[in-house]
Amino acid sequence: MVADAIEGALLLLAPRIRQQAVRITVEAEQPGLQAMAERFRLEQVLVNLLQNALEALEGAPSPQITIRVASRKNQVTVVVADNGPGLTEEAAGTVFTPFATTKPRGLGLGLVISRDIVAEFGGDLSLQRPLNGGASFLMTLRKAR
Repeated sequence: MVADAIEGALLLLAPRIRQQAVRITVEAEQPGLQAMAERFRLEQVLVNLLQNALEALEGAPSPQITIRVASRKNQVTVVVADNGPGLTEEAAGTVFTPFATTKPRGLGLGLVISRDIVAEFGGDLSLQRPLNGGASFLMTLRKAR
């Protein structure tokens, strides 16, 4: 289920990924992990996270996005990380605030809606502070039994 949502999101964004020559790495410690989530809504969240990463990587040298899927006890974690310029402290503090955006044409609703969707699944979406720059978002979902 999680892998299907990732595959669907990457398929939808494939033309842009190719155009920007972004290297995508998917790391899954256990293939076939199932999460308590509806596939197409999870895919919508992943598309938003990936689009944000692609926008951050525009013009970057050696652009890369890594998607890591792991299992912890009764949870599935999905991390979407890029090697772009990262977020300023101010932007990081308002990333889940409605209508707060750093994009010239952005509405500031994508991450807010994504967080709400993940919360409806009983999970959480948060910003991580990676040590090597870039931006990294952690999605935690309940594991399906």
